[in-house]
Amino acid sequence: MKALLSGWDALDPALARLLRINLYALSGSTVVLGASYALGFRHTAVEVDLAVMALSLLLMLATLPLARRFGTAAVLVGLTLSATAFGVGGTWATPNLSPLTALLMLIPMLVAIPYVSRLWLNVLGVFAILGSAGVVAIGEWRRTEALNDLWWVNAVVIASSLPAGVLVVTYLVRDAYTRLREQSDQLVESRTRIVQVADAARRSLERDLHDGAQQRLLAMSVTIERARTELRAGRDEGAATLLGQLAADNREVLLELRELARGIYPPLLAERGLVAALQSAARRSPVPVTLDVADVGRSDRQVEAAAYFCILEALTNAAKHAGASAVLVTLRGRPHLSFSVSDDGSGFDREVVTPGGLLGMEARVAAAGGILHLETAPGRGTTLRGEFRHWTPEVNDR
Repeated sequence: MKALLSGWDALDPALARLLRINLYALSGSTVVLGASYALGFRHTAVEVDLAVMALSLLLMLATLPLARRFGTAAVLVGLTLSATAFGVGGTWATPNLSPLTALLMLIPMLVAIPYVSRLWLNVLGVFAILGSAGVVAIGEWRRTEALNDLWWVNAVVIASSLPAGVLVVTYLVRDAYTRLREQSDQLVESRTRIVQVADAARRSLERDLHDGAQQRLLAMSVTIERARTELRAGRDEGAATLLGQLAADNREVLLELRELARGIYPPLLAERGLVAALQSAARRSPVPVTLDVADVGRSDRQVEAAAYFCILEALTNAAKHAGASAVLVTLRGRPHLSFSVSDDGSGFDREVVTPGGLLGMEARVAAAGGILHLETAPGRGTTLRGEFRHWTPEVNDR
């Protein structure tokens, strides 16, 4: 059976599971109704409902070969046709089924929500409204011309048909609950990761201050004491040399503090935007950087900051760890903001290297509504790609 239904394996696992459940439930109802007919319930309503169920089954099975070529679209069309056949035919034969068939007309839209565009979702919404109203109207029209008036015949048909619809609707509700729970778990995980990333950033800043500016300031205080000693001893030339060294050390400390400030949030990024900030970072990079920019304007500060710091960290890694000789940074603003950073360095094995920096970048990009991909292997260089699909570029730059 698994091999027979392998045509749905290329689909989203949740959708493939729903299709299998629907197929099993519909098959079970068909078997039960067929057995009832074989046992003597030979009534026209049973015959018509049995034919309708068989047609619905065939329509679902027809999507198996089509799913490999046309994907989700073919399955949703097949599901819609199957629901229509079941709804119209079942209501015409057994008007008492109209509450169930009206519910089944909603299933294609409910199933399609995670997989189709808003336009197609609106189309399926119209189908659900018109279809459910249509089968209810058919049910009321046929109620006075029912194929039989025996209550137990209607009871057999409804009892055979109801479990399939209830099972599918139950699965949809449970699946929606499961998705919400997974999203809640992801939210908790992302919050934890953001806290961890913030803590790591603070530790990194503290380490940079301690190992850099703090040590230089300490050395400058020693030089000041030496210059004071030289002045007291009347050795003006030695004091002048030490004061010149102090001036040079002071310029280096200012430069280092300025670099740290850029790492926290560069003023150029806030004032002139992502492109200008990256041009400045490229000029300061010890590795030659080529910038390829097209259609990029100003955006939300969170998006600009996420893209900037990810690219900046990728440039730093290329210089410090990859041994790269050149880096290409590509930035695109249409149809949505995207970037890539490719170097010709040594690359690395993701299974061996601790992904601390990557987790921080992923958390930053995810918080701004984007996704991040890393492509690397030993000896093949590294490419970092980011996309912000929920960002709409502004018409006018600020």
